[in-house]
Amino acid sequence: MADKIAPRNSRTLFIAAAILSLLSLIAYIYHDDIFQSLQDPGVPFQTYEKPPAPDYTLDSAWLSRPDVTADSFLAEAPGDAFVVVPGVYRGGTHWVLPVDVDRRRERLQNVVRPNYVAPYSYAGRIFAPYYRHAAMYSYMTNREDARRARNFAYQDVKRAFEQFLNDSPSERPIILAGHGQGADHLIRLMQEFANSPLKSRLAVAYIINHPLPEALFEGALGAFPPCEAEDDTGCIVGYGSFMPSDKKNAEWFATRAMAFNGHKYLSVNGAATLCTNPLLWSRSEDYAVPRLHKGGMAAVGLGPEDLPPPLPKQTGAQCEDGLLLVDKPKSRSLRRPLGLGARYWTLPSNLFFEDLRLNARTRTDALIATGRLPTRVRSLEALDVIDVIESPVTPYTPNAKKKSDD
Repeated sequence: MADKIAPRNSRTLFIAAAILSLLSLIAYIYHDDIFQSLQDPGVPFQTYEKPPAPDYTLDSAWLSRPDVTADSFLAEAPGDAFVVVPGVYRGGTHWVLPVDVDRRRERLQNVVRPNYVAPYSYAGRIFAPYYRHAAMYSYMTNREDARRARNFAYQDVKRAFEQFLNDSPSERPIILAGHGQGADHLIRLMQEFANSPLKSRLAVAYIINHPLPEALFEGALGAFPPCEAEDDTGCIVGYGSFMPSDKKNAEWFATRAMAFNGHKYLSVNGAATLCTNPLLWSRSEDYAVPRLHKGGMAAVGLGPEDLPPPLPKQTGAQCEDGLLLVDKPKSRSLRRPLGLGARYWTLPSNLFFEDLRLNARTRTDALIATGRLPTRVRSLEALDVIDVIESPVTPYTPNAKKKSDD
């Protein structure tokens, strides 16, 4: 009897193992689709209850903001940087992220601020707004609800930028930087503010890891040409960087990603996109060797004053068909981590941290050197104070001199 049961149990275990293997295979093949479906908020955007808007007159609405009541002459950095941070919310519950969610604020403080905001502090005072990020799900699909969520998030960025222009004195150069979703919003912002003070004050704009169709330079972005050299000003740097393991991300970037064309969001669909090599600071398709790499940064959980030295010579880079192809970094800390949906994550590192940091300062100094910006006399509050020490003064009189002569 026992001999008859054993084969039956073996067959059951074999079948169960086969089913489990099949399910694992299916999950592996369709893991992106499974991950994507889990992030769907499951409610139309129009009926979704939106979280309250941030008030950009308050410091609490900013991830980083200087003391705007202090005289700008006191700042060590010569410019002002407006940084639109990447998204950190995948989706599943909301179409847009409420700005008061502590868990997401902690990720912005611990991951995004040291890696994606800090590079620009050498060139400018940092203005980085909290905004109601569109869920990453909005970038995984081209459905109408997703477009509405991205448009909604952009309106926050626009209001923050208007406050930034109000707070930033006209004699200071402007640096714009956007990473991931932040770059998407920055493309649209520059189109809308092309005829504002931004045009004359722009040192450089960095559009990073979101496609920027070159056709926009013939239309909506005509006021801001691509940068051609490391010290060009009033221009745009743009690239999407991809390691050898990022083939799916590269395919999405070149085909399915959507960019705002001045009127609406349209798929890139293979159109030529801007690629500036941050090791050469040109659009050349020459390969830049690793010795040109100034340094990457992996600074999770660190404050701007605690950042470690950057890691130099980690990667080479080459523009090819509108994509920045980079070598696998030597340091594991600069590579994409593993995990479900990891290809959608905002990386906990910035491969070109030091390259961006030094270049932003170069372009800011170059704009000041042109003499095109207005100058301002320092306020009395900003002048050095000289203490006057009281001392007795003996008045001169003829009698006193005559008495002395006697």
